[in-house]
Amino acid sequence: MPAFAFLPAPKSKPAPNQKVQLAPLVAAIYFCVSGGPHGLEPLMQSGAGMGLLLILITPLIWAIPTAFMTAELASAIPAEGGYYVWIKRSLGDRWAACAAWWMWLYSWVDVAIYPVLFASYVSALLSQLGLANGFADDPLRKWLVGLVIIVPMTWLNVRGAKSVGKTSLVLGGVLLLPFAVMVALGLPKVLANPAAVTQPFVPTGTTTQSALGAGLFVVMWNYLGWDSLSTVSAEVDRPWKNFPKAIFIAMPLIVLSYLLPTLVGLAVVPELGRWEEGLWPEIGEAIGGTGLGIWIAITGMASAAGLFAATMLGATRIPLVLARDHLLPEILTRTHPRFGTPVNAILVSACAYTLFSYSSFENLAVVDVVLYSSAILVELAALIVLRRKEPELERPYRIPGGYPVLALFFLMPAAIIAIAVYSHIQEEGRHVIWWSIAAMALAPIFTFSAMRKRA
Repeated sequence: MPAFAFLPAPKSKPAPNQKVQLAPLVAAIYFCVSGGPHGLEPLMQSGAGMGLLLILITPLIWAIPTAFMTAELASAIPAEGGYYVWIKRSLGDRWAACAAWWMWLYSWVDVAIYPVLFASYVSALLSQLGLANGFADDPLRKWLVGLVIIVPMTWLNVRGAKSVGKTSLVLGGVLLLPFAVMVALGLPKVLANPAAVTQPFVPTGTTTQSALGAGLFVVMWNYLGWDSLSTVSAEVDRPWKNFPKAIFIAMPLIVLSYLLPTLVGLAVVPELGRWEEGLWPEIGEAIGGTGLGIWIAITGMASAAGLFAATMLGATRIPLVLARDHLLPEILTRTHPRFGTPVNAILVSACAYTLFSYSSFENLAVVDVVLYSSAILVELAALIVLRRKEPELERPYRIPGGYPVLALFFLMPAAIIAIAVYSHIQEEGRHVIWWSIAAMALAPIFTFSAMRKRA
């Protein structure tokens, strides 16, 4: 039977999951959150100074709480389904189902961004090679080109977590090396006049609030996803040790891979209006010649592929555990007879990614962040409740500081979410916020309906 068909229940026991080791786990987490500076370009349209400030501040109030929460709970409860299991154990079935539905919806939008980015870098590469003028302004062609990564990366997920982890490790090396060369060549220009790269702080004729609203969703999107691979923690070697370690290795790597290339890029391209998807190859060419520009254009495609594969890996375990709890059709529990992976859940998700990839990056990022934030606040609440309900639970990594720190970790993401939504609602993207809220409302409707049916 073909691998991409909906499978009946396997007659033989699926092959056991192969465990993901530390280095591939670091690479997979890196791609779940970042994938390098690709996709960060629109942030600079909020202003050079504002963009750099957001790159430095956002991890403190947005990424660190979710990363530390994941380190504690993934090491304490390394179960298939990750955050769904944590929430179910602390807050009950209803909240767990709502959060899982938000996360699965978020994945439809989030993973759909990466074919869009892939197509942007194919367009940039063609322009670099002088073969075409690109097709960045043609949504249909971008969508069709983006489909190129969906099939192979879906097949990689069918093969399992270890395959995705190893591929992420290779793609990570391919991605970071040319940016390291670009930074080494361009940093002297930054150091010669460091103040220049921070100007203007916000674009001329733009208020600080407007600039903040324009940039906040983009930078939040570039720092989300720390909990994504908790859903496959049962497939990780010694998750109680390797999950916290992998998170703490990935975090400074991600911040530096955003900050240093952006500093160099602003020294070369100070015109903020040019900072759109696919700009990095032009920056590379300006610093290191045509060869470096082509090299970076190729890494853009590698970044999109790695982001797609790693994020899909974490997301597709959610329909699996929901189906096992009889909250989604049982067919989604079926596994591949050879690889033991939830092939039907993977295929359904891939169809959703294909559909949603026909949209603009900025709109996808806003919906993405709103849906993800809803689930993250529930996860952070579960962290606090679980401390109270199960104080004796063995926690190989434990967030220090007690309840005051846990409360702060909840309030900081809540505050930045509120600021982002309020700022965006004042601007042109009001309709996108309402679409996001409508998508959020589907979760309780789905939960109520599914639980009534199960009962």
